[in-house]
Formats: sequence, C-alpha cells, structure tokens
Amino acid sequence: MELGPLVAAILGFGRSIPQIACLPADTQKDGPKSGSELYGRHCLILFLDYDGVLHPDPCPDKSRLFENASRLAHALEDFPEVGIVLSTSWRNVRPENELLDPLPTLLRSRVLGITPRFGEFPAIASRVPYRRHAECEQWLISHDLTDSPWWALDDRAYWFAPYCENLIQCDARRGFDERACAHLTSTLTLARRRIARGVDLLLS
Repeated sequence: MELGPLVAAILGFGRSIPQIACLPADTQKDGPKSGSELYGRHCLILFLDYDGVLHPDPCPDKSRLFENASRLAHALEDFPEVGIVLSTSWRNVRPENELLDPLPTLLRSRVLGITPRFGEFPAIASRVPYRRHAECEQWLISHDLTDSPWWALDDRAYWFAPYCENLIQCDARRGFDERACAHLTSTLTLARRRIARGVDLLLS
C-alpha cells in the first residue's frame, strides 16, 4: 500500500535535517524542491518572522537582536520533524547569507527556504489584504505541500486573515517569550498526535 510522503515523514522521525543548498529554495533558477524531497525529513512547516519574534520590535539595542533564537531552538529540540521557512521582512532588504548567519546552528540547519515576495505571484482576491498569509500559502503551493500542517510565528496579526488558526502570535514588545513558547510547544504536540493517529488508521 502506498502511504505517501506525509506518512513516510512520520515514520522517519528524527532523521538528520541538512541545510538547503541555496536560498531561496523556490527560485526559478534552482527550481522548487518537491514535496516528497522536503517530506523525506520534515512534515511540519514553521514560517518564521524575525522582528517582533526573535527579538523585540523595535529593537534599538542591537545587543538584543536574536535574543529569543535560543529559546526557539530549544523548543524545537523535541520536534525534529519541523522545518523552517523564513517569512521575515529581512528577506526584502538583506542578502540571503545575512538571513541565515544570525541564526544558531540548531535553527539554521532546519531552514528549507524563504517565502516569495508578495507581487511575485498571483494572489487570490481574499488574500490580497493579508500579504504574509498569502506568501506562506504560495510557498506551500510551490512545493506541493498545501496539505501539510503549518504555522507562522509572527507579531503582526493583521498580515494574516482574521482568526487564522495557523498564526502563533508573539507580542512585539517581547517576541518569542515563554507564553509564545508554550503555545508553540502545545500546538506541535497536538499536531504530532493527530498525524500519528492518522498513520495508525492507514496502517490498520
């Protein structure tokens, strides 16, 4: 029986997560990575903002930049199936290497790519007011991962459709604090249980 890439990923919990060869992973030059290629190691997608998440926004004290990155890395230690896609606005003004360099190794090694910029793809009308939401969904479409569970760590709810269940909102003044960390951990734990139940049904 063909179980598909999602089940294969669940059965492959804990596999190593290599760094992508080039950012962005979904450029026309390099071509998008296929869903099966990504799912060989990941099955949960986390879109990551920087400002207001990995550090406060605004952050006039440069020594505080990425002060929450270690907390996020620690939170994900028990979830090797999580892959990160960078949705930060930094991608609009900084070269690709500068997107990865500030991240600790434990986060950098999970990065699959970056979201496309709004305007580089035809967004559906209902997503036009919610640009980051549209960018996240477009990345999933480009990689044949529209059925995969995903969440976005972001501080700006107005960039997502109202009541978006995929948004884990951070307080911009503190970023990824203990409250947001607990929210993410409980969300990923529940998602893992749901997927595992689905695997059990397929294998029964």
